[in-house]
Amino acid sequence: VFNGIQTLLQLLPPRALAGNFPVSGVCLSGLEITDYPRFSYRGMMLDVARTFVPIEDVMRFIDNLSHHKINRFHWHLSDDEGWRVEIKSCPELARVGGFRGGDSPVWPIYGHWDEKYGGYYTQEEIARTVEYARVRNVEIIPEIDLPGHSRTAGKVYPEILCANPRVNTAQTAGYDRRNVWCATREENYALLDKILGEVCALFPSEYIHIGGDEVEMDQWSDCPHCKAKMEAEGWTDGIRLEGYFMARVTEILARHGKRPAVWNEAMEGGGLDPGARVHGWENRKAGLEAAAAGYRTVLMPNEYFYFDMKQSPLEPGLTWAGVVSAEKNYSFDPAREGFTAAQMECVEGMEAAFWSELYASQEHDYLDYQTYPRICSLSEVAWTPQSRRDWADFSRRLSTAHLARLEALGIRYRTPPHTTPVRRITPQVSFSSSIRESTSNPYSNIERYRHYARTAVSCRPGDWFLYSFAAPVDCRSIELITGYDFLPRGIVTRGRVEVSYDGVRFERAGVLEKGRITVRPSAPVRALRIVSECTGNGETHVILYPPRVEPR
Repeated sequence: VFNGIQTLLQLLPPRALAGNFPVSGVCLSGLEITDYPRFSYRGMMLDVARTFVPIEDVMRFIDNLSHHKINRFHWHLSDDEGWRVEIKSCPELARVGGFRGGDSPVWPIYGHWDEKYGGYYTQEEIARTVEYARVRNVEIIPEIDLPGHSRTAGKVYPEILCANPRVNTAQTAGYDRRNVWCATREENYALLDKILGEVCALFPSEYIHIGGDEVEMDQWSDCPHCKAKMEAEGWTDGIRLEGYFMARVTEILARHGKRPAVWNEAMEGGGLDPGARVHGWENRKAGLEAAAAGYRTVLMPNEYFYFDMKQSPLEPGLTWAGVVSAEKNYSFDPAREGFTAAQMECVEGMEAAFWSELYASQEHDYLDYQTYPRICSLSEVAWTPQSRRDWADFSRRLSTAHLARLEALGIRYRTPPHTTPVRRITPQVSFSSSIRESTSNPYSNIERYRHYARTAVSCRPGDWFLYSFAAPVDCRSIELITGYDFLPRGIVTRGRVEVSYDGVRFERAGVLEKGRITVRPSAPVRALRIVSECTGNGETHVILYPPRVEPR
């Protein structure tokens, strides 16, 4: 009934979606619609751990999902960068772990480096949101990421981490970046019983997502207790230990009447509960393997379904999974990826994800920009049979009718940008620093204008980075970038920039903003120098790009 009403609203003028009733003077032709979803699971994941999203914005996001017949909202509530759900038996998790920067023990790495910021959701807010979503035919699936991606939890309760007398923080300017729960500490499972018990009580969903991805297992290898457990069991690596950990957490969920949902890496440890739901995110093969093993499977290979990726090469967004346009997302077809009919019986549906690393440092409504109209594409991929889907037809319907509906909903969707590539020159440059270089991304990358270079340790006050040109460079501007392009991570959080016109004397040219600066010189330039004024950046390194020189 709810989905039928959404179809009816799409037959009415767009103002109906904005709630402007009565809609008078509208004549609908007599028609009969027979429609049904291709998949029962049509999901969207929102990461609120890296960047906190206020509860009103979460509810608005859910409302707009429901208009597009997305019926699962995967709420990523904890990660290295934040803990966003109130746990009344462990109040410090949210009260302390919901914030970073300032006097918080959690250092910022994505933005707002000089202030304390963040937030969390009270249990009352969550209960209200769960009901809000239920009325809109959306089931909320919460995620508490375990056993890795738990740096915030470890900052609040350091005792949950492994006993490791050899922790070395020299690389990070004194910051302990460990983020994995000790798998052999019995008190951890008692603590998780309390935490997950409250989470289970908050969410009616049959499934609670418990992560299982990207576990830094060397932290277990350095732990005498975890090493002893592996030796006693005859396990040669941490993968089996993760399987043990996930099995213990699954037992906790079962006592509270829930099943586990996990990322695909959790299958590697063996013994994953047969009733688990696997989210295949790493690649297309991950979903194939999960379905072949008989698990309930949600397909979300990052190269098709990660909406934090760029939508075109010249736009904001991440790039490690490639450019993910709406057209690429729309093109996903399990049959073309090799799924057999038997495997498809295990596929519950599809899900896209928005990870919020960049959101903290954006000034416009980056969430809307990154997710729409890609969510429109996701909706049709997950709803409409493959035989009835056509990109040209979808594009026509989107541009002639549906974008007006998005406007009526107040969604600030992305339109293709009109960008002209900036013309640049590559004058001969030599690079040096007070910090030693990494072996994987040496400083010669800067001198050869190849991608980026990386230091071997983080920065401290007084550290410097020097760009020296072989001959004076007469130019309009020079941009210096620390941190990943389009992602202010691994930056010099505070620093000044100096310019030299003779290669000997330096004068102040400005300060870094979000790790970068554009210098507009008054004469031909011989050298530029970045001087760090910060102690660490929450990372083990600094990223540096070749200078971007715009000619006159």
